[in-house]
Formats: sequence, C-alpha cells, structure tokens
Amino acid sequence: MNAYYITTAIPYVNARPHVGFALEIVQADALARYQRLFGRDARFLTGTDDNSLTNVQAAEREGVPVAELVARNAKSFEALKDQLNLSHDDFIRTSTEERHRRGVVKLWRACEAAGDIYKKRYQGLYCVGCEQFYTPDELADGKCPDHGTEPESIEEENYFFRLSRYQGQLEQLIESDAYHIVPKTRKNEVLSFIRSGLQDFSVSRSIQRAKGWGIQVPDDPSQVVYVWFDALSNYINALGYADQGPLYRKYWTECPERVHVIGKGIIRFHAVYWPAMLLSAGVPLPHKLLVHGYITINGQKMSKSLGNVVEPEAAAARYGSDQLRYYLLSEVSTTGDGDYSDARMAQRINSDLANDYGNLASRIFKMVESYCGGLVPEVTKMRHDDQELKSLALGLGDKVEGLVEQFDLNGALSAVMDTVKATNRYVESNAPWKLFKQGDQERIDTVLNTAAETLRVCSLLLYPAMPGKCKQLLDQLGTDGEPSLEQAKTWGLVRPGTRVAVGEPLFPRIDAKTTLRLRSGLEKEGGKRMEEESKTKEEVKSEKENVLSGEELVDIDYFKKVKLRTADVISAEKVEGADKLLRLQIRIGEDTRQILAGIAQWYPPESLVGKQIVVVANLKPARIRGLESNGMLLAAQDQEGVVILTPERRTESGSRIK
Repeated sequence: MNAYYITTAIPYVNARPHVGFALEIVQADALARYQRLFGRDARFLTGTDDNSLTNVQAAEREGVPVAELVARNAKSFEALKDQLNLSHDDFIRTSTEERHRRGVVKLWRACEAAGDIYKKRYQGLYCVGCEQFYTPDELADGKCPDHGTEPESIEEENYFFRLSRYQGQLEQLIESDAYHIVPKTRKNEVLSFIRSGLQDFSVSRSIQRAKGWGIQVPDDPSQVVYVWFDALSNYINALGYADQGPLYRKYWTECPERVHVIGKGIIRFHAVYWPAMLLSAGVPLPHKLLVHGYITINGQKMSKSLGNVVEPEAAAARYGSDQLRYYLLSEVSTTGDGDYSDARMAQRINSDLANDYGNLASRIFKMVESYCGGLVPEVTKMRHDDQELKSLALGLGDKVEGLVEQFDLNGALSAVMDTVKATNRYVESNAPWKLFKQGDQERIDTVLNTAAETLRVCSLLLYPAMPGKCKQLLDQLGTDGEPSLEQAKTWGLVRPGTRVAVGEPLFPRIDAKTTLRLRSGLEKEGGKRMEEESKTKEEVKSEKENVLSGEELVDIDYFKKVKLRTADVISAEKVEGADKLLRLQIRIGEDTRQILAGIAQWYPPESLVGKQIVVVANLKPARIRGLESNGMLLAAQDQEGVVILTPERRTESGSRIK
C-alpha cells in the first residue's frame, strides 16, 4: 500500500482543548480514515506543544509548577482520542520525550553546519500569545492582529536563522505547488509575504525569559530553543528523525504524500519558516499544507470572559462524538471560517442524521422485519429505477474519493447525503407498504434489497466521518472486514438471508429545549464570596437566628440573580499547604471549571468524585492561595459539622435549581 502521512499542528497546553482544535483534529482524522478506506497505509500524528512561554505564564497565574500544568492539560488533549473517536497512530509531547529533544538538537546542528544559524543582539516587539516578533506595520493599532494585545518590547542576544537566504527557493516551491498550499487564497497570502522580503528570525530565547523552561540550545546553556523551531520538528521527530529510523524513511523520506493540517493563524510558521529550516538541514519538505479557518460561537469569537468557550468533551458528551464530528465536517467549511451553535447542531442532527440517514436505516430494517421475516431478501428482477439507484450508489465511491483528494470534506459528505435522500425518495415512491397490501412480494424484495445495498455503500463512505455509528450499521448489514472503497464499488455484499433487527434509533432527535447551553459568565452579577474556611458554632448560630428573625430579607428579583445549578464532580484533590481546602474539577452542563471548597476536614477527596452537587454558577472568579475558584458549592453546617447539598436524585448536569 502507498504510504500517506498526515499531522495536526501541536497546540499549546496553557488551557484545555476547545472546539477550534477539535475541528482540526477531526478533519485530520477523517482524512486519515478516508485514505485508509482508499487502500493507503496512512499514518496520523498529533500531540502537544509543551515548551511555549504561554504555558509558563499560565502556570504562573495558577501558582503551579509548569510541568504540572503542562502534564494536566496535555492529558486533556490525549483524552480526545476516546472522546472524539480518533484514530491517530502516535501522540508526541515535546517536553517529556527524548526522541523529540534529540531531533531538535540534530536539526539545530544541521542548520548550524549549513551556516544558517548565527548570534546577534536584537530588539523587537514580541507577542507571547503568538510566540512571534512583529514589525510595527504588522500591528493593528499597535496591537497583535490575532490576540488584540500590545506586544512586549524585547531586547536580548539570541541566535538567528538565515531565512532571507531561502526567499527565492521558497517562492518557487510554493508558486509551482511543489509545496502545495490549500486553499489558493492562503497560497497567495504566503507568496505575498515572501515577496515583501524575508527577514532572518530569532530561534532562541534567554534562559531567564523562558524561566528555565524549554530545550537547551546545543553547547549554550544560557539559551533555550525558540518554541517554533522546537515544535515544528515534532513532525519528523515522532518518526525517528534523530536516528533516521524505518518509520522516518517510510513516512517521510520515501513517502509520496506528506500532509500538514493547520489553522490559518500559524500559516507563516508552516509555509515559510518550516520549509526553510528543512531546506537548510537537507531534509525533504512536506508536500501539502491544508489550512482551515476559525470557529466562532453563535457568531462571536470564543472567549473565556464571554463564557462561550465550547469544550469538545462536553459537546461530545451532550450530542455524541459522531454527531459532533459530522457537524464539524459538514457545517464548517474545510478551508474557511465557520460557526458553532447549539441550535444549528440540533438542526443538523435532526435533519441530516435523524430524518434522513437514521430514518432510512430504521425504515429499511422495519420493513424487512415486517414484510420479509427479518431476513434481507433476494433480488429477482430489477426495473429502471432500481438500476438508476444502483448506478448512483456505485458511482459514489469515485466521486467521494475525488472530493477528498481535493480536501473537500464538505462536498464529500454532501454527495453521500444526497444519495441517502435519493434512497429515501426511492423507498417512498415504491411504497413497500402498498406492495404488501397488493401481495407483490417479488417487488418488495427487490426494493428493500436495493435500498439496503445503497445504505451499505453510503455507510461505508460516511464511515471516516462517523466511525462509531456507521460501523454499527455496517455490522447490522453483515458487512465483513475493514471498510474499504472496493466494498463501496461492489454491489451485492449484503447477503440475502442476513438477519436484521430494528433497534434503538441510530440518531435520536434533539429536543430544541435541550440545546440551551448552560455557561458561566453569560449573566455575571455582583455577589460576595463566602469564606472558604469553616465558621465557629457561635457564628453559625448567630446567622441562623438572623435569618429566622427576618433580618436581611431579599426580594424574589434579587434572589433570581443567583444561578444555582447541579454539577458533577470530575476530580478532587487537596490543595498543598492548606489543611481545609479541596480543589474540585466540576462539570456544569457543557462547562468544565475549577472550584475551591473548605471541606477537607469533612470529606476525603476520593469520596467526592462522581458525586452530584449544587453550586452557585455565576459568582465572579476569585483567587485563593494563588488558585482560581470559579463558582461555589453549597453546604449546610451545624454543630455536627458540614454536609454538602445534593439533589434527591441524579439530574442532568447543569440543571437549574429553583
């Protein structure tokens, strides 16, 4: 089989993954699965960029060691494999793996030997969020065009890479599509940047500014390797570049198609810096760069301050991983910007998956059960409309393959769903329920067999997008072996006599009322945070007397400002150096957050995991012992101690208390 290598960008781990990265990794996963479907030996890599200064700053804000923060958040990215049903073959972390460190050193020495690394003092405007220097004319009103923050003015002595040496070569490679950038608008953007004149760029940072975090520059302990010089090399380091191992030869030097999937915000690093570094080191370049856009949430940019950050774990738990995958691949343009909204998600699930695809499967199985004894019937005679549907189904494989090779995942899914709709129309026009009343069993058999075969073909070609549900359906149809394009181009693989059974709906409809997201920060009101430390018996008694005597009464409108929700405890641990504090990770609907609670003397941490509690969800975040607490659990206290308030029965996470 022809080798095929595909990678995602490796994200910073200063925070948990959001749906923007889910778009990228699901796109890459679908492409890898399609290539395997087409018969290619596809290898798929993802991982995390642990060595960024943004990670260092995030750890400082939390008051935890950098290694702790990085390990915790990297674990969340690794968990996406199960949450989104991903098929990557390897996951690399840049801070912990020797194969990566050795690869970085080797690449550095190769560029150094080529005369492309030198040292000089430099002053410039640096955006830590981008990990990039900007010239004044590249800023928007003096701010980073991507993050909207003012860059720092930095002056220090660093190592530089001679990017200017490769301007002509890069222009020729990209213009000729030897390094093929998709879409063309991004290619033109890169060419414009190159033609404006390339400047050498800094490839190291002082150990002081990096706070000691990162990979040391070879032979210079006062400097660490610039995160982008470090991170980009993960693509070859994961294959064993340092040792020129068999994976490196198979999937890089000898591989006929090497593909990177990235977001538009980091195109300069992948389209200019990375190929120049490879040219300098004498390493083959990637062949293709697929650039996707950004995701907004209900038309707004994702922002923690707006409380609209969507985490893929929560969205997959609410809707299902296949449903989320389908939405990201069909609703969001493969190469453009897109929007995520619960209302649109529900609409897509209900229309495409429940009404069209799921309904087609359900009605075929029900009619086979009702009219054919639950066994797939045999075809005896096909009419024109049967042959027409058969031809449509058998031509679908080539059509989908062509669209996927152009990175048009939207078009590929649309083509399959058009065939699903055509099959529904075919069933409707032939009306087996009427044929049954007429006693025309031969015609019933032909219609249901043809519809089942077309459903099988569509399921094979939807499998890379929705591997869980499609495999379930293919198993029901008795399809053997790993899904393949060859199976989609072959008619008659649903064997007559195969028993099918009507089960639960493949894609349950989404009630519009359940699409309302419960997020913190959308209705932030003032309020005073209770002390996390326990109170004395006298204080408790005094407070109780005040309430009972009618003091400090509030009206209903004031009370309505307090948002009480049910929350599930995901994890709990003691806060180091604080005898009474526990740090809890909780889930409120789709939102995952951290709260601190002074209950350690009454509740061991392990006893809280899995428990459903009641929290005040709209408190302003507060910092306690250097840690952020975003909400407050409710508990009752008397002379016997503290007891957490819990619902009488488990409710849907995020349910409103009223």
